[in-house]
Amino acid sequence: MIRRRLTIRFAVQLAVAGSLLAVLAVIIVIWMLARFQDIEFNRNFAPLGISKLIEESSIDSKGLIADPVLLQRLREDGGWLQSLDAEGHVIQSFNAPHDLPSRYVPGQLMDYWIGGEPFPYKLGLWIQEKEGHLYTLLYGARSPTEDLLVRLIDDGELKNQSLSFSESSSSLLTQRKAWVQVLSREGKQIAAWGKPAYAPESYTLQELAMRSFEQVRYGAVMDSSYDKRTGLTWVIQYPMENSEIEPLPILNVPPEAQVMILGIAAFLLCSLLVFIFLSAWYAKRFGTPILHILGSIERLGMGDYTDPAPMKRGSGRKSRSRGYRVFSEVMESIGNLTTALRTGRDTAEQTQLHREEWIAGVTHDLKTPLSSVQGYAHMLAAEQYSWSEEEMRKFAAIILEKTYYMDKLINDLGLTYRLKNGDIPVSFEEKDIGVLLTDCVTRTAEHPAYDPSRVQCTVPAEPVVLAVYQPWLERIIGNIVANSLNHNPPGTTMHIELSGSSPLGGVRIDFRDNGQGMDGQTIERLFERYYRGLSTDSEIEGSGLGMAVTKELVQAMGGRIEVRSSPGQGTVVSLIWDR
Repeated sequence: MIRRRLTIRFAVQLAVAGSLLAVLAVIIVIWMLARFQDIEFNRNFAPLGISKLIEESSIDSKGLIADPVLLQRLREDGGWLQSLDAEGHVIQSFNAPHDLPSRYVPGQLMDYWIGGEPFPYKLGLWIQEKEGHLYTLLYGARSPTEDLLVRLIDDGELKNQSLSFSESSSSLLTQRKAWVQVLSREGKQIAAWGKPAYAPESYTLQELAMRSFEQVRYGAVMDSSYDKRTGLTWVIQYPMENSEIEPLPILNVPPEAQVMILGIAAFLLCSLLVFIFLSAWYAKRFGTPILHILGSIERLGMGDYTDPAPMKRGSGRKSRSRGYRVFSEVMESIGNLTTALRTGRDTAEQTQLHREEWIAGVTHDLKTPLSSVQGYAHMLAAEQYSWSEEEMRKFAAIILEKTYYMDKLINDLGLTYRLKNGDIPVSFEEKDIGVLLTDCVTRTAEHPAYDPSRVQCTVPAEPVVLAVYQPWLERIIGNIVANSLNHNPPGTTMHIELSGSSPLGGVRIDFRDNGQGMDGQTIERLFERYYRGLSTDSEIEGSGLGMAVTKELVQAMGGRIEVRSSPGQGTVVSLIWDR
């Protein structure tokens, strides 16, 4: 049961953890895809980004594009957008500067677009349809360093592989933390101004193109211009502002790879946090009960038999802690073991106490007749006295009586232990219990100490046959009758009834008296060896083993004995043989 419970518990928890990690993975993948889209959006704002914004924008009743997000992105990008009709008239503008024309002649616009005619802006032209409207879109942007680069080429002085600028140009470069490099036809540096140590001194065609296109990757804005007069290439670079840089930029790593690195790192971090949480939860949920179980076992080894189950108060009563339910069988087993050990300890202590009392009683009862025997023997052996024959016979009778008592006591002790160990040295015979019971009660009632009228016996007319050993049955009857008459006030009567069938279809003999009865403690200890329920100084004869022997003899013959009594209500002792 506990194995199945643990298997189900671990499987469910691992499934939950796996589901959580799967959800985290989906969220991270969605974030990565969104970042990839943003990177591509920023990289190709015209036409990809603008087309997407127009697709997501709304169209008013006049067919005009209404989207504040588009205008904001154009401002951030530093560009402008115009929508033209079929004749080239501007019908709508976004972030357009004042120097733009309000109408474009088709042929002139084509020259602007392909670079056949100078135009102060880099242009992008495309046609897009939305909600039944066909839009001709013209996008333009001025390079943030184009004008500055033209100025630097005109103002710069290149002499002996040294580059210098006027004070105003140098101040402008210093403000932007920019540096300028002049490259030969082979891409090698000829001269430089303000170049940091990490900047390269030569550029291949691919590297120059990558640094111009992937500015975020290199963390610097770069622009270049080729001087036809000298055949030299002028390059200006300056660090990107924080707002222009992607989150957590990694130099020389493409933005897509950075997003993948961040996504994988986030997933690993979340997985680590999930496993740390699960580890802490497992340590508390399973480690605490295990430590408690080990502590309970250790306390058992030290003899501490207190309840090992963890308890908490709730609803006005104690209940097991929820965290220990998975180990309920183990806790229950330890609880049962604790109870058994505690019961065994209490029983051992009680047995030791009873043994001490029993030994004290046996010692007392053996010592008393032995003292009498020793005393009379010393009297007979004394030379200064001359005893008559009658006195010597009297002394001998007393000595014989005391030795008979000691012999009976020793025989009873031996018999109880033999019966306790299952040693039954006799064979049973089918007897008429009614006849045996009547004869035995008659002989017992003839004892000089008893009044025959105090004992009555009722047996059925039909014979009641049972396999018994006659001497043992007679001793059982005699012990019960003697115990009842000796331990009750004078005048107590006993009625003995034999029934041919008990409620289970067997034989039953009830010994019912109207004496003073017994309390619960006396009933509980009635069949203990040498328990009389009164002082050892009592003058009542007996070995103190009568009822103990009675119980062992009844059980040896396949029966059982029951006692019902209460103070002042008399006592009923029942011998029952079930069939």
